[in-house]
Amino acid sequence: MNVNQLKPNHYIFGNKGNVWSNSAHIAQSGESTTMCGTPMLSNNWANIEGVDNIGCPECLAKYRDNQLAESLKIVTILDNN
Repeated sequence: MNVNQLKPNHYIFGNKGNVWSNSAHIAQSGESTTMCGTPMLSNNWANIEGVDNIGCPECLAKYRDNQLAESLKIVTILDNN
């Protein structure tokens, strides 16, 4: 997933190892861990280095699940009205 596909309040996060291994994470504003639970204890090297690809499979799966759940909730609300 490309970083420009993220919804507002979500951003790319990764340490130097994530930059080198193409495994940057998805973080959400106001949280201290990424979507997969990785603590954000370093500088955000993914942002500093301009990485634009998110590669953490766990973060990607959780992000997509959350987006699907949000879409289903909207459809349910519309169906009930």
